[in-house]
Amino acid sequence: MGNKGFYTIPFVWSKKVWVITFAFFAIWLGVSVWLLCELFIAANAVAPLTSLILFNAVMLPVMLWCEGYAPQRLEIGADRIVVLRRYQSVVIRRDEIKSVERLPENALRGAIRTGGVGGLFGFYGKFYTHKIGSFTLYATGSENLFLIRKWDGTNIVISCAEPDKIIKVINGN
Repeated sequence: MGNKGFYTIPFVWSKKVWVITFAFFAIWLGVSVWLLCELFIAANAVAPLTSLILFNAVMLPVMLWCEGYAPQRLEIGADRIVVLRRYQSVVIRRDEIKSVERLPENALRGAIRTGGVGGLFGFYGKFYTHKIGSFTLYATGSENLFLIRKWDGTNIVISCAEPDKIIKVINGN
């Protein structure tokens, strides 16, 4: 355990998350620069200016929302597990946990996103697979996943750099 009785692990971005996030930023920057160039070249600047304002009025909140709700660190404490995020952290109390298990590498193959983000700053939100059922995902890659089943029937899938160690800490071994 680290400081303050917590074991902390950062979420490490996979190559896929890096590529998706970089591509999103590149497209945002590219379209914005192109619209700025059109603004200065066009005889009538109303259309490029309107497009630039509307495009950035959509993109900025999307980026802030996705970054704010993306998982950043995982804290395991004596009485709770916390997925730390910038806007609203997720707290799972130990007494809510029915079981914890390591998932195989292809566990998310064929998962259907029912609400959430699929690569921009990570993978998080509501998903469904036939093997797990409905679950909430907090991940920055599709490897090193573990499943937390709660007594109320909800399932949470989390990725981390040290899943075996986390399962031992959670189970009290």
